[in-house]
Amino acid sequence: MGAYILFALLALLALLLFAPVKIEAVWRKEVLSVTVRLLWLFPVRLLPAKEKPERPKKAKKQSPAKAKKEKKQPKGEPAETALAFLGMINDLLPRVGEFLGRTARGITVSRCRVALVVSGEEADQAGIACGRAYALGYGAYSALAGVVRVKEFTYHVFPDFLSGRGAADAEVTIQVRPVTLAAAGCILLFHVLKTFLGQKKPQPEARR
Repeated sequence: MGAYILFALLALLALLLFAPVKIEAVWRKEVLSVTVRLLWLFPVRLLPAKEKPERPKKAKKQSPAKAKKEKKQPKGEPAETALAFLGMINDLLPRVGEFLGRTARGITVSRCRVALVVSGEEADQAGIACGRAYALGYGAYSALAGVVRVKEFTYHVFPDFLSGRGAADAEVTIQVRPVTLAAAGCILLFHVLKTFLGQKKPQPEARR
């Protein structure tokens, strides 16, 4: 009886380690939604978190100085935020690929759809912004495809001359096995420890 229980536990552990996990991320109207699907069937929503109903609070009088401090700062333009993120991918992914090596090929981007709206007061400004956006977007795709597997990549940039404000929408689906994440974590930990211990080694004293 004990052998059957042990075999069942080992089979369950193997299923949890090798069954693909799907991570679905959607950025739309400046709201991020993240859903994780376990064993192809069970969706778990991570973001946005469910809002708890707030109890009505009594209005308190505030001084003008305090009211100015509590004013919300204007949010950054969504398109510029997206372009900054793409630039970060261009900078970091090659280094991550060097650390992880072939282990990173176990991560699959099955869908990546990005649409940006860049604004400009003049036609030449909008054209320059579109060129910069295309360069960053396809540079990020090149860096991504060099590290992980990419099945679908769709990238569109649209100019806007009227509203004066950009926009960004994105849908990304990533498939990965937990055993791949565990192996990647072990490799990164090994490199961190190697670097840390290398810094601690005493340097040989110069001969007199």
